[in-house]
Amino acid sequence: MVSPTILVITMDKELLSAFYTAAVKLDMKILPLADASSHDFLSQPWHAVIVDATMPDVDSISLLSLTRSLSPFSLRGLVVSSPDPQLLLRAVNEAQVHHVWVKPVSAKEIVSALHQKEEVTGGRTFPLLLSAALESKAGSGYGHSYRVAQFALAIGQQLGLSESELTSLQLGCFFHDIGKLLLPEKLLQTTDSQTSTEQTLLQQHPLLGEQLVKGMDLPSEAISVIRHHHERWDGQGYPDRLQRETIPLLARIASVANAYDHLTEVKEGESTLPHSEINQLLQSEAGRAFDPNVVRAVLNLREPEDVWKVLERITELPALAPIVQRVLVLLEREDFDWHEVAEIIAQDQNLAAQLLRLANSAMTGLRRRVTSLTTALRILGARPVRNLLLTLTVRPFLQTPSEVRLWEHSLACALVARRLAQQTQLVDPEEAFTAGLLHDLGKTLLLRYFPQSYKRASSIAHHQGCPTFLMERLVFSVTHAEVGAWLLERWRIPTPFCEAVAVHHIPVPETQPLAWHLYWANRLLHFAFDDTPFARWGVMGILPPTLHSFMANPEQLVQEAIAQVKSVEDLLR
Repeated sequence: MVSPTILVITMDKELLSAFYTAAVKLDMKILPLADASSHDFLSQPWHAVIVDATMPDVDSISLLSLTRSLSPFSLRGLVVSSPDPQLLLRAVNEAQVHHVWVKPVSAKEIVSALHQKEEVTGGRTFPLLLSAALESKAGSGYGHSYRVAQFALAIGQQLGLSESELTSLQLGCFFHDIGKLLLPEKLLQTTDSQTSTEQTLLQQHPLLGEQLVKGMDLPSEAISVIRHHHERWDGQGYPDRLQRETIPLLARIASVANAYDHLTEVKEGESTLPHSEINQLLQSEAGRAFDPNVVRAVLNLREPEDVWKVLERITELPALAPIVQRVLVLLEREDFDWHEVAEIIAQDQNLAAQLLRLANSAMTGLRRRVTSLTTALRILGARPVRNLLLTLTVRPFLQTPSEVRLWEHSLACALVARRLAQQTQLVDPEEAFTAGLLHDLGKTLLLRYFPQSYKRASSIAHHQGCPTFLMERLVFSVTHAEVGAWLLERWRIPTPFCEAVAVHHIPVPETQPLAWHLYWANRLLHFAFDDTPFARWGVMGILPPTLHSFMANPEQLVQEAIAQVKSVEDLLR
């Protein structure tokens, strides 16, 4: 398959060099404008078109608007020397630009931006202007504005807002920090040692944001969120020092959602605040920084008890069978003996029989039928045997209809992850299978021990069309991924799998390749069962560029995995 191609329209050699470096990392092809014919520009299904706005006598926005008409699924990027408000307004309104880079641009920034897609919510397309030009610039991490919008929507629904109010709230939250685009990058990265002058400058971003969105045709209520999201209930906020009900309600909601995201933000190498401490902080600021009614709405959405404290008290948590635990420990040794492994498994005749049936199924790909357990184990190898044992061990834990569906999804994810790893050759396929099989175990604990709260989180996520793990963080302060990793640690599953499960919703491709494969296997399966048509262009559209050359037929891969799951279910009945 031909590598995805990016058209870069620039005369800046350093900028072009940065894109070439990024393209190597992404397995993509860069085509400078000088090498593109007019026919290419009009007919090529570009993965992305990037225009340097600093080129003389070139209307960069008109070029990108033409790209939008000719190649609507292409990512559109703009490179500027400084974030000029009028230029950004045109970029957003006329060309619906997905990404804006401010010079100088590094290859790392380009790689990060090209991994992102546009977010579609509520029938509107929101350019990820903030993710590329603001959130990476401010060091706040990709997704802050999106998370704030989702938290705010949940709070707004709890307070009974109308649909038009919810739409304005969502829009305001998406753009609440857009004014920071006009502030010096150094100012945004300074946190602990700001001078009073720097603090004053930073506090101008709501006013700058209000000016920047003029002409975007946003509702006035959304613009008020941008201007007033840093006002305080006690009148000590900015920019207008409004207090109590004189602060627009939507801005009061956005203020709490913004603070909540910062309170629960997961930072590398740091632990998050305990659930009860977050509740106490919210309560202590009710009537001071925050509207007491808004805080009450948030607390009503949240699980009263701390997940970790409850789980630590439970004495009947799912546990690996002693025989399976012994075999898994043995298989980690380099000098283990297959006869010893077979003898241990044979102590449980039902387990041995099921293992042999699975070993001879399409799940393992054995080319001839094997009737000897020892022979089957030796032919398969240590890692496939480990996966078969985990498959047989995890399945009995899941009995209710919702748990059975979860099991089927997890096994399908394991099969897809293994196929992806076989094609990319970036991680061991059997390790990818293990991670896929175990990735959602945390959901079983949340479903069993916090059924009402988990149902509430799932319902909100479904209604808002956002990932469930975001609402889990709102309700529980943790996600099922973190809970699953905790359970695997108790099972003494090797650390790499625990880490992959913990971050499988937000992996870093360069440093967490196992989680990255798991992430895409998971997304492919969710996309397959989404309400949107499972069309080829849609599947390829969600895949990162580095997978395009490996994925000749992603739909077939998913359907084969689903068929294998049904086959395994029949064998285990």
